Amino acid sequence: MVIASGNSGATPAMISQPDATIYDIANRNNYLTIGILQKGDIPELLAEQDIVVHDITTSINDPQMEVLTYFPYLSEYENLQTSLTEMMETNAELAPSYVAQYKEGSIERYYAYNRWAMDTAIEVLDLMHESYPEQNFILTVNVGAVDTAGLYRRNEGYADTIEDLDIMIGELYEVVEKNDLALIITSDHGMAFQSADGRGGSKSYKYASQPEVFRIPFVVTSKNLKSEILEGEFSQQDIAPTILSVLDIPDEMRFSNGRSLASKDYVNFKVILPEAGTVTIYRANETISRASGDDSYIFYGLNRNEHYNIVVETAGETGTIMERNVFSDTDQIIRFSPSPDISKPSESPEKKDTLRIFGSVLIVMINLAGLGIIFRIIKK
Repeated sequence: MVIASGNSGATPAMISQPDATIYDIANRNNYLTIGILQKGDIPELLAEQDIVVHDITTSINDPQMEVLTYFPYLSEYENLQTSLTEMMETNAELAPSYVAQYKEGSIERYYAYNRWAMDTAIEVLDLMHESYPEQNFILTVNVGAVDTAGLYRRNEGYADTIEDLDIMIGELYEVVEKNDLALIITSDHGMAFQSADGRGGSKSYKYASQPEVFRIPFVVTSKNLKSEILEGEFSQQDIAPTILSVLDIPDEMRFSNGRSLASKDYVNFKVILPEAGTVTIYRANETISRASGDDSYIFYGLNRNEHYNIVVETAGETGTIMERNVFSDTDQIIRFSPSPDISKPSESPEKKDTLRIFGSVLIVMINLAGLGIIFRIIKK
């Protein structure tokens, strides 16, 4: 829940609120949300997806996958909904056969359980790329056998399951690269063992205080990010804002108290006005961009770590002018209140040359076609 909401104290009731999760914000920006959730499938999280397949038994030995759809009632999604639903329902029926070919209780059943999720994920990516290349989406995959292996297969089985999954991630990465997608690998917790032959855990005090539990991986691959390893202390609530920044969606979740870790050469500003008006962005005495006719705008591709002056002129009878100086260290949402901040400048910003107009909030220009999130993976 923390990963999806960006709030360190997230609860099921919280994520069910409007604009509380990355999925709410993605939907608002014309993304579809697709889920393959073997574990961690609380009702509130399932309802955040437009379509989701999940294991109603959460059993390695007897998986029973169910497909749920929450698509918006728009005719433009009719064919896509049919295609995804048919594909997921076919794969759901195949899930028991994945594990049935191996002896009950064997480590191979854990491998097969994960393999079903990863095969289904790759089929979703291929379908979206081949049949619906213009549709943006977020695909969330919760691979469930790693956590279960730590609980029931002890230290060795836990490590073996991770190593087998690592091979599958390589296969997924090849599809991500081919289809020009972003890939995020993370986990909601790790696993600690009291002894080499003891069962693992993460929730009780003797486990939860161990570094192996609260240190989680966070690996992002995307063409709009710098290649680097970030140093410092970060938290789970930073993951959701980072996802939005990777997708170039300068928006925020209602309860988020995290910060974006995305390392890009540029930033995006979302400027919100009290009413329809004109926004002009200056750098020193240079006009960078101007847009008019709306009360909300997104400006993409601004230089990082520079000072910008944002001047707003509303369209009301009084012609209110407001101004703010902003440092571009990260993607930002900039709200202007109804009261004027400064008097009208002597030189109208409309007399300056406009170099580029990025558009309003109704136009989302993103170079990524989708996003895969793999939960519960402990190894890069």
